[in-house]
This record gives sequence, structure tokens and C-alpha cells, in this order.
Amino acid sequence: RHGAQAVFGEGIETEREKHTPVKRNTAWEAVVKAMATGWNRDYVCRDITQGWKIWQEAFVKNYDPSVLPSVTYLLYEIKWSNSKRPWQSCCHSTRTEHAEIHFIEDVFQEQRSDPSVHCSITWYMSWSPCADCCRAIRDFLKEQPNVNLVIYVARIYWHKEENNRQGLRSLVNIGVSIRVMDLPAYSYCWRTFVDDEDNNEDDYWPRHFAPWIMLYSLELQSILQNIPSCLAISTDENQTPIFSLCVEDEEQKRALTSASP
Repeated sequence: RHGAQAVFGEGIETEREKHTPVKRNTAWEAVVKAMATGWNRDYVCRDITQGWKIWQEAFVKNYDPSVLPSVTYLLYEIKWSNSKRPWQSCCHSTRTEHAEIHFIEDVFQEQRSDPSVHCSITWYMSWSPCADCCRAIRDFLKEQPNVNLVIYVARIYWHKEENNRQGLRSLVNIGVSIRVMDLPAYSYCWRTFVDDEDNNEDDYWPRHFAPWIMLYSLELQSILQNIPSCLAISTDENQTPIFSLCVEDEEQKRALTSASP
């Protein structure tokens, strides 16, 4: 077994509110325990400004790939072929509804006027869709043949669960583009969706994401190529996430060389 281990992060937060069995002896166990507190809070609009943009603190907390936040944020951009200006806004998951479902059932239905007009949608998500949301997205796109969807993700949700892996592959198989957020994507989100309360001209905060971008990119590559997972996430005695790259054999190593972190 060939493995390369890297220790990153500034302390674990909590995982996404999804309906997936708890795995013992991993970072996810500590994460799901912490979720109990999150279930008692109301997340509706608390991190979104009156002008619809996300607060800087909320973006930092939820899109830093080195930690595991509890809420899924979805920054979205909708472009219609008959309009020069895109519609841009954001939403997030709540105790009762995933962000993807909210977009499909509420946001899009409010904005869609003519089903015959071609529509391009781009999502910038703090977590990738779970298996249930992947099914809802497939049904949505089947009903909306003039819509194409691109999804950027900061991290991959429960990446070892086969139903989640199959869900992501099924989206790619119907033409959805799924990518791990790279530095230009973070910069674009910071300039487009984040409230610049300090009038700071920096492209985004912070600038240390490259190691996690690489690890999640390799894991997404393994998912889409249907080969074993290469990313392990555990915790140390201080509950700090430890991200490890584990390549089982030469065949897996060769398959991952085509990844482009």
C-alpha cells in the first residue's frame, strides 16, 4: 500500500445535515455528534445580507475545504439565452430542506418564465450533492431539457459512500459538469457573491487552499472513473481533521494521473 499523508486544518467544525448512516472511528463520528447542536438552530437567512450576498465570515466558514461545516451553501448563477444579465444569488440548507431542493422547487420555479428558452445554471456549493439530491437533480433536468447545469464543489460529501458516488456519476452521465472549486473559482465567488463590507480589493480569502483542492480533485477523479476512494479523513486527539491520500495499487495510481487538481 502506497500512501502519502498530510495534516491540514485549523480545527473540526461539523458535517452537513444529510440522512446518511454514521461511520465509527472517523472524522464523521465527531462531526455527526456536533450536528445535534446544529439541528436546534434556525439557519434561515442568518448569513445572507439584505442585498442577497453572503457575509464574508459565512463564506470563509463554509467554503474553506480544510474544515467540515454543518450547512450546505449554494451560490448560484442563472443565465437565459434571451437575457444579457445573469440572475445571481445564494441559499443554504435548513433543518428541513437541502439547498439543492430549495433551488429546484422554489428559486428556479420563481425565476423560470418560458420553458422554451435555453438556460445555463452554475452552482458553487460548499458540499457536493448527496444521493437523494442527485436523484432530484436528474428528475429536474429531465423535466427541463433546455437547462444545462455546472456544479463546483468545495468538498465532497461522504465521499466513501457508494450511493453518493453513484449519484455523482449519474449526473455526469447525463451531461452535468462537476468540478472541485479551484483558486479562480474561489476568486470569482469572492468578487461576485460575497459582501465586500470592508471594501477590500483582495480577490478572495484566504490563499492556502491548494492542498485540499488537490486531494478533493483526486477523489472526484476516482469517483468519476469508478475506482476505489483515495481520500481518507480522520481526526487527531484534538479533533483536528487529518486528510490522507492513500493509493492502493499501481492501477489506481495510473488512473489518477489524469486528474487535474
